[in-house]
Amino acid sequence: MPLALLAVAAVVFARAPLEAELSSRADDLLIEIGESWARASFDGRDALLEGEALSEEARIKVRAELARLSGVRIVADATTLLPERRPFTFSVIRDGNNLRLEGYVPSRFARARIVESARKMAPDIKVSGEENLVRARGVPAGDFAGVVAFGMEQLARMPAGRVTISDDAFSIEGRAPDFSTYDALEVTVRTDLPGDFKLARFAVLPPTVSPFIWSAQREDDGVLLAGYIPLGEARRALLDAVRGAVPGAAISDQLRLADGAPNSEGWLKAAAFALQQLGRLPGGKVTLVDTTISIEGAAPDFASYDALAAARRAVPEGYTLIRFGVEPPNVSPFTFGVLRSANRIRLVGYAPSEDAKRLLQDAVRAGFPGTAVSDEMRIASGGPTAESFVAAVSFGVGQLAKLRTGELRGNGYTLSVAGEAQDAAAFAAVNAALAAPLPGGFTLAKADVRPPLVSPYVFGLRKDGQGLTVSGFYPDRAAHEALLAQAKRELLGIPVNDVSSVALGAPEGFVAAAQAALRELARLDSGEVRFDDHKLHISGAALFPSAIDAIREALRTELPPGFTAEVTLEVAPPPPPMDRTGCQKALADILDRSGILFQPGTATLDPSSRGVLDHLAAVVSGCPEATIEIVARAPEANPPVAEAGQEAAPAAGLAAARAQAVADYFAALGIASQRLIAFAGTPPVADGGRPIEFSVR
Repeated sequence: MPLALLAVAAVVFARAPLEAELSSRADDLLIEIGESWARASFDGRDALLEGEALSEEARIKVRAELARLSGVRIVADATTLLPERRPFTFSVIRDGNNLRLEGYVPSRFARARIVESARKMAPDIKVSGEENLVRARGVPAGDFAGVVAFGMEQLARMPAGRVTISDDAFSIEGRAPDFSTYDALEVTVRTDLPGDFKLARFAVLPPTVSPFIWSAQREDDGVLLAGYIPLGEARRALLDAVRGAVPGAAISDQLRLADGAPNSEGWLKAAAFALQQLGRLPGGKVTLVDTTISIEGAAPDFASYDALAAARRAVPEGYTLIRFGVEPPNVSPFTFGVLRSANRIRLVGYAPSEDAKRLLQDAVRAGFPGTAVSDEMRIASGGPTAESFVAAVSFGVGQLAKLRTGELRGNGYTLSVAGEAQDAAAFAAVNAALAAPLPGGFTLAKADVRPPLVSPYVFGLRKDGQGLTVSGFYPDRAAHEALLAQAKRELLGIPVNDVSSVALGAPEGFVAAAQAALRELARLDSGEVRFDDHKLHISGAALFPSAIDAIREALRTELPPGFTAEVTLEVAPPPPPMDRTGCQKALADILDRSGILFQPGTATLDPSSRGVLDHLAAVVSGCPEATIEIVARAPEANPPVAEAGQEAAPAAGLAAARAQAVADYFAALGIASQRLIAFAGTPPVADGGRPIEFSVR
């Protein structure tokens, strides 16, 4: 018995090392031949082969190789075939630091390699699903674990994504964090994918951009497209739109796919709309920023500009045209006008911009409410700035509103205003405004503003204790100033209240008639002159009875042809008596305010002196007991030459004759001639001195 036990023990202890050696050599062999799925166990030198094979060929291969292993006597095959999966799928899903593995693997070795690659994909990565990976037959040819590892390398570039392998088809999806990553992913996946596999789907989304900007710009040889383009088929549709808008143009496509675009269909409509406008703008540019559109460029002609301006009202729904920077055609000269007739306003010529034209229209509507406006104005460049244009035309329309009819015209930076003023106040206001610097840097080229036309043409002069009141109308400034100067001289400097105004419509000879009437008004103590076209009426109180007929006769002979005079005069009450001192002072006071004038070089009294002579005579009549010496002095220089048809007199004789002419004038008014002593005085009168003086005795 002891011997038997020793024999058994010897056999047992001798087999164990043999079995261990054969098992180790078998494991090395299976790895060497690439069939690590199989496992071999030994009972002595007899092998038991177990495992799930990927194919019958693999089982046969393993049995044959194991049977040839030195020391192996018998191989018992207990292997089975793995289930076959069609399609053979595998997925890697990343969501931040979480990575999930799903699908089939061909072997434990492949699974271990995949899991190891997953754990090395990114720091702090958490891998799940490895325990649920199922071994199966049907794996595609090639390095399956290697292509899975390649996919995980691409997922490492994105914060989230998915790689799917279905048989030999490789798909990747996700969102790139930036454009450089997106570009690198696309290049890598399309060029470096392991050769036994094909790219079925590249669904990596580009970055989301905001704002979403796209532009198209005309260049000499084509159209440059830049910015972003939505996903999908937008690029093809956009290129077709470019070819339709700019036929034959070379297209430089610098567009990038990006996410963040508005609704794709609406975006394409807006881009097509913008490209239609670009087709009308050589050198132009159109831009979309989210849901806004900008159009810039220079219109080559008015037809193109009008079409572009009309397109502003046809922007696709959901989009807004925020900039219309289209320069209109250039014109020279740049002219414009606002023409006013009795019941209509016409806008003609050019305006520098749509906004400037609109502001002009607003000014016209405000200045001429209810008046029909005919807009014939076009938009053009080459003229003043919009700001200067608006300032100038607004000013001009303000002046035009004061005219009954008229025109405001401009050429570059010059303005012209012409027309008939509504009334005298408007005439004065317009002329004052045009005399000041014009707004907007403009200068006045021409001003032809006419006074209002009135009918009947009335004019009045009223002389009373308060002074002279001038009313009605005068034809021009020169006539007005001449009448006022005459009134100041002949009416002894009395205060003048001037309420007259300028107007057209004066009858021919009006100024001469008004001057003649003013001369006779100067002879009255008080009175009024009134013109109604050609009819003159003079009324008031004459200083002497004989003056009434003299005034009537003077008007008859001195009024221009066509004028008639109606004279209604009475005699003023005689002045209160004065003593000699009062009489002397009163005469000196009159001569201080106005002197006695003669025709040049003669002793003939000038008609303009009749007023002062009548008032001097009235003073003389107020001191009936006094003798009046009338002294005339010759001027220091040679006397003026007499007018044609008159004979010049020697200086001393001329002085005596002039003194006598004054005495004769007084006598004709009823002053007793014996009270009047006329003679020439010495020395000669100096410049500024009185040629006639009176001395009361």
